[in-house]
Amino acid sequence: MNMPSSFRKILLAHLPYAASEEFSPDDDLAALGLDSIGMMHLLVDLEEAFGLELPDEVITEETLATAGSLWQMVSGLIAAELPVDA
Repeated sequence: MNMPSSFRKILLAHLPYAASEEFSPDDDLAALGLDSIGMMHLLVDLEEAFGLELPDEVITEETLATAGSLWQMVSGLIAAELPVDA
C-alpha cells in the first residue's frame, strides 16, 4: 500500500513513538502513541489538509487501527470527492 508523504507527515506529527516516516501500513497507531485526544487532532488535520469532512460513520475502531486502514478511509473519501467526467 502506497501512502503519500503528505499523509505520512501529518500522521507522524501525532505519533510520539514513531521515529520517522518509515512506519508501515500495518503499524498499530495506538502502539505508536496515538491516544484519543491525539486522534481528534489528527482527524482535524486530515480534514484540513485534504479538504474533507470525515463523516462519523467512517470513524470506527477498524479504520483507526493502523496507518493503512486510516489511509484507506481517507483515500476512499478523496476519491469520492473527485468529479466524474461525464
